Amino acid sequence: MRKQPRQKRSREMVEALVDATATVLAERGLDHTTTNHIAEAAGVSVGSLYQYFPDKEALVEALLERMIRDVTRTFNRTLGEMNPGHMALDELARNAITVGLAALRANPLHLELIRNWHRLPVSGPLDQLEQYFLTAGRLYFLEQFREHPVDNLPARLYVLINSTVFTLARFLGQDPPMMRERAVVDALVDTIVGAFAVRD
Repeated sequence: MRKQPRQKRSREMVEALVDATATVLAERGLDHTTTNHIAEAAGVSVGSLYQYFPDKEALVEALLERMIRDVTRTFNRTLGEMNPGHMALDELARNAITVGLAALRANPLHLELIRNWHRLPVSGPLDQLEQYFLTAGRLYFLEQFREHPVDNLPARLYVLINSTVFTLARFLGQDPPMMRERAVVDALVDTIVGAFAVRD
């Protein structure tokens, strides 16, 4: 459990350490990064680092949380401009997946983290991402499917969100990818639309 900063100076120290983690990971990769490297990049002692983060894993988790905040901000900004409430489901799903892929590819550090996601403390950050999409999805479907309510909406969203996130993480983590991007996106869109098809 890492120490939560309360004073401005402490918050600035935490931000500096997370910034340094990003810098060092981008330069050295996950396997060749240590807390000594991060402390040196931040210009602090390792003892100061350990006041806020017990180990490298906690620093990486804080970096992942920042990454998730950045990605959700990108979604809010980009999809907000598209007026998603008036989009058909297939169009919204395709746009959301495309925006997500672009946001993750825009930063080489994101790709390094995704390539190593199975070794990282992803539970907390993924919970945040999942909650973001559960809330957004619930609002969209409650509006769009008012005349045809969806049975078990939270569970359907949960399965689709996690299936999509892990499929995209797997796809981005492969070098070279096993599938063409268009084929993966098309299959995900078809799966999402199929899960909400109105049945007689």
